Amino acid sequence: MFRLLAVSVLSNALLANAFSVSSYHETKLGWSSSKLSPPSSLRSTVRNDDDGSYSDEAAAVFCQQPTTTTRRQVLARTAASLLVGVSPVLGFSPQLSLAADNVGSANKGDDEGMVSQLQLGSLLKRVPTFAIVDPRGVPYFVVGEDAKLTSYFFLSYEEAKRILDVAIKSSDKAIVETKKEIKAKNGKLTKEDAEEIGINPWKTARITSVSMDLAVSLAAKGKLAGAYFKLAPSESDIEDALAADGTDDLPEGKVPLFYMDDMTISDRDEVVSPLYFQKEQLITEWQRQQKKNESDDKNASPTVKVTELFATLTEMLRPGGIDEELKTLQFVAPVDSKAKAERCRKGEKEPFRLGERLIVL
Repeated sequence: MFRLLAVSVLSNALLANAFSVSSYHETKLGWSSSKLSPPSSLRSTVRNDDDGSYSDEAAAVFCQQPTTTTRRQVLARTAASLLVGVSPVLGFSPQLSLAADNVGSANKGDDEGMVSQLQLGSLLKRVPTFAIVDPRGVPYFVVGEDAKLTSYFFLSYEEAKRILDVAIKSSDKAIVETKKEIKAKNGKLTKEDAEEIGINPWKTARITSVSMDLAVSLAAKGKLAGAYFKLAPSESDIEDALAADGTDDLPEGKVPLFYMDDMTISDRDEVVSPLYFQKEQLITEWQRQQKKNESDDKNASPTVKVTELFATLTEMLRPGGIDEELKTLQFVAPVDSKAKAERCRKGEKEPFRLGERLIVL
């Protein structure tokens, strides 16, 4: 049954370096007859720690690798992390989401990778993600089968909309079934019963847009005040990644990236090495280049490779890196996502409110 309970929980210094949040406000919405699972497109992940947090051993999976020499080797190696059940602990703070775009003046220090934190923040800031929030911008959290409280940043508007529609329908069904059960048991549904059941908590939800630098920062923090933020690729992108990799499962929170060896595009008068979140978008660009170059082999089939977002970011930030080609990597936002992000944010006073959360049990 739906019950609304407003509580205040002391924050565990949540994002203290970037946000002045002294307490975390929760609103719990739940029902006893049914429970909404996390997005069906997301797989369960394996973690080293019992409490679900990332361990030092998990970070060591990526930190103890030998220095690579080429971009191709970096991407090939990070592809192996696609099926590893732990994510790297990135060495940057959520402050990168607030970083200025002017990042060219800083020189590379001994403790910096080939790409600085500010440069990486600027690259990620150009890619939108989508979140389910209430009218005030408070994010929704769900309790998954692993009993972890999680809020999701979706890589496409369509996936966020699909999940929201499923949540609304599932909740409506649960309410109807609960009312039937009460009527069958008591012979009628009283006003008190109706108030106890409550309303569908997803009916007032909306989709907002958050830049990927903030989404990655929150996800990379691991457990925050007892909850998690995770990035969620679409079902079709997961299927494409698994098909390209030849495997049958993808840990939750992993984000596949599609690329081709030696492929480049022009961006702001620079030649960059693109990494795509959607395979189809990569194929479309490859076909455009083939047509432009008047390639004789029109029946050629491109070799699409897949790597993983967080592992790639770790390589870009790794101190002591020597591969200059890492500086050419560019994340390409999914088709139409920027336009849809602008529409989502149109008229919003506060797209995404940190320090509060809505929990659907």
